[in-house]
Amino acid sequence: MALDLTMTDETLTTRDKLNLETATIEWKALELFFAQGKLLVVEPEADLVAIASLIADNDISALEVAIEEQQVSFATAAWVKANCEQNTQLWTVVVSPYVVTQLETNN
Repeated sequence: MALDLTMTDETLTTRDKLNLETATIEWKALELFFAQGKLLVVEPEADLVAIASLIADNDISALEVAIEEQQVSFATAAWVKANCEQNTQLWTVVVSPYVVTQLETNN
């Protein structure tokens, strides 16, 4: 479904806004957020924007489910070592104070 870009900010949902703010970023640009403990990782089978929306909307109960189902977690040194090199591309969106990211897939 295509997003109607003629909509005003008042008609955009949180999900729509975050979808427009999502971009791919190289790992080296995210290292500082990892070091600060502000980098969240969304599993490849989960929806990055949906998880980011839960955080932005402060939907605690749904976010707890996502955490319990291991759809989202804080990045760990083991995850970084297994998945990231300087030029690794990650889908990323900022939901202050966090940066929410997901490995880019070629689907």
